[in-house]
Formats: sequence, structure tokens, C-alpha cells
Amino acid sequence: MTNILRIAISSRLNDKDDFKKITLTSENKKAYIYLKNDNFVFQNNDEEAVIEEVDIINKIEELIQKGFKSIICEFYSGDMRIEIPSGKNAKPKITYSKPLIMPEETDSGTIIDPDEANELLKAIEIISSDGSTKADMMRKFIQIDNFIKIILPLLNKSSQDKKIFILDCGSGKSYLSFVMNYFLREKLRRNCHFFCIDTNVELIEKCRGIQKQLNYNNMEFHVSAIKDFQPKERVDIVCSLHACDTATDEAIAKGVLLESPFLLVVPCCQHEVTNQLTDHPLKAITRHGVYKSKLADLLTDAMRTLILEAVGYKVSVTEYVSPIYTPKNILIQAEKIQAKNSMAFKQYLELKNMFSGVSIELERILHNFFDFSNLES
Repeated sequence: MTNILRIAISSRLNDKDDFKKITLTSENKKAYIYLKNDNFVFQNNDEEAVIEEVDIINKIEELIQKGFKSIICEFYSGDMRIEIPSGKNAKPKITYSKPLIMPEETDSGTIIDPDEANELLKAIEIISSDGSTKADMMRKFIQIDNFIKIILPLLNKSSQDKKIFILDCGSGKSYLSFVMNYFLREKLRRNCHFFCIDTNVELIEKCRGIQKQLNYNNMEFHVSAIKDFQPKERVDIVCSLHACDTATDEAIAKGVLLESPFLLVVPCCQHEVTNQLTDHPLKAITRHGVYKSKLADLLTDAMRTLILEAVGYKVSVTEYVSPIYTPKNILIQAEKIQAKNSMAFKQYLELKNMFSGVSIELERILHNFFDFSNLES
């Protein structure tokens, strides 16, 4: 094997998240090197054995000497094809290709095809073992599918070569991350890595088991409070789907503190502000408990939005899915575009004044970003 061939292959083995499979072909045989539970595996003639990364190049060289003349190295960020010529002094031909995959909606309007993703959806129990889908799980599937549709344009803002790091805060059973990982890697062929965090030990252990079952080596599951977790890489997208009450504030704050370019959160129950709604100009409304609860939800999310804008994010607020799938369907999407926005901070202070200094957890976590000395009593 020539040095150029060694360098070409070695340079692509450094990132296990990007590695998919190496296929070697002779006239009538095939051999494979692939990842299984974070180990490289060599397979030939229906036999398989773990192979150390440092031995891969030597194994490929050995197979070339035995007549394997075609090598396809598949990576999520692009493939490399190597043709070994018969001539003794002829140089190997190396060609590179990058997958250009445009997602298409299925006949039912989803971008995830349940038939293609059958193994995944059974593993995470959205589809039962007999192939049926319960109504509540179908609603969950539609929510996740729509969430992923919204993330797609964000991926287009980064190079195909760049690995995408995603932090899922309050991940729970990690439906969102498992399906997103499937779509990004298997369908879009993007190199990506997920950090999923939750305080529920049992759920995290269950997710780790599913991860091994699906051979998703590019996912990490950690038992941790959102505010305590520190990823070892710079995170591109922070997301949170239905994190309860102040956990949504912690997720937003984590994104801000990590200087993540993108944040996507769908709040769930919001109780913190309700008891603070005592002295304000809308008492005629909040004397009714249902109205008070709805106003507290609205006020909480409005304050979150203004804080995000104040620290330099461009924010859009949309219904990411119809309320027939979930009443908690408000998506707060933010993209970092500037250092700070003084107008948004002024509006935030005005809103606090209107409601007699009402505060949220997000404000307290990010207190170093703000100067409240101008807050009127």
C-alpha cells in the first residue's frame, strides 16, 4: 500500500461519529470493517472479530495483497472510493463523493417514513412489536417529525463537512434525539453527535440500552441537571421538548451560556409566575383561575423571548404542530445574530414593571447579563 493510500484512509478514521463502513471487494469475495457498540469489527466469510483501530490499515493492506482491488470507505460526510490497479508501479485511483440528499415528504406528509424507520420506531416503542401504533404514540411521532422539519434549514447553514453537535435538555425517553439522529445520519448523511441529559436515572439507563441496540455510537446519555452539564464540545443546537416549568428556563440559559448559535424549545407546564400575579392592571382577567393560568403561560414565554432578544438572539415564536397533537405546541426558536439588544431589554423591564416586578428563573440564571439598576419600583 502506498503512503498516499495510507494517509487517505487514516485521516478518515479519526472521527468515529463520521465512520460508517469500509467495504473491500475482490473478484468473488467481500470483506467489511464497521462499528459495533463503539468497537471496530472486521467481517469476512460470515466471521466477525473486533479489530483495533491501529490495525485497520495493516488489515486493508493484507487484503489488497490477497487480491481485493476495490475499496469503498463510507462516511456520513462523504464517501471515498479506491481502485487498486494491477500494474506494479501504477498508482491507486482515489475519488471522493459527497451525498446531496434532499428530504421528501411521504404521502402522509411526514419526512420520516415509518416503514423505513421501522427498527428505530420499534426500539423506542413508538411502534409496538406487532407493528401497530397507539394514538398517543402517533401524536408523539407527528410532533417529532414536525420538530425535525424546523431543524432542517438550520443544518443548511453549516457545511456538509462540519460535524453537528446537539444538546437535548430534559431528554426523558429521548424520542426526539433518537429520531433526529436517525434522520440526520441515515437519511441526510450528516456527521452529528448528541448529548442527551435528564435527571431520571432509569430513563437514562433505558436510553443507553436502546443506543446499544441501534448501534448509535454518536450519542451520549448523562444523568445530570441541565444547569450542571458541561459538554466537551461546542454545541451547535440546544433543544428541549416539553421540559417542565423552570427546566425550560434552564435549557434556554444553557444555550445562552454555551453561546450556541441555535436554540429550539417547546415549553410545557409553567407554574412559577402564577403565584406572582397579584398586583397588576389585568386583575379583572386574573380573578378567574383559568385565565390567570393562561396569562401566566403567555407572560412567562414573552419574558423568555425578550431575554433571548436582549442577549442577541433573533427569535421567532410559532405553533410547530397543530393543537390536536398537543396543547403545548408553542415553539420558541432563536438564532444568535448580535451581542446584545438594548431595546429588547428595555421592553423586558417595562413588562416587569407592569406586573410589579414579576421574575422568572431565566432572569436569575442570566443575571450577569443584565443591569436592573434602572428597574422602577
